[in-house]
Amino acid sequence: MTEQMKLKALRIIAVLEAISWLALLVAMYLKYVHDHTEYMNFIGRIHGFLFLGFVFLVLLVSTKMKWPKREVAWSLLSSLPPCATILADIKIFKKYVK
Repeated sequence: MTEQMKLKALRIIAVLEAISWLALLVAMYLKYVHDHTEYMNFIGRIHGFLFLGFVFLVLLVSTKMKWPKREVAWSLLSSLPPCATILADIKIFKKYVK
């Protein structure tokens, strides 16, 4: 798999991780406000899988493409606030696409 293919996978995972963050927020609202707990386990697992995949791909792609440490740090930090991975895609990942 080439670096560009890995970068494309990272960009897709970044968007999916942001969507899963929103889904997790909705599931938390349903759990704590309406006492519907059946969504939390499923959505939580999906979000956790995407989060780990995002972190793994950031580390893999940044190592292969020799990103500056500052961009690696911002990329990893973008996984913490909801939907910030989309900002990382726009500001950081997009500029490495050839």
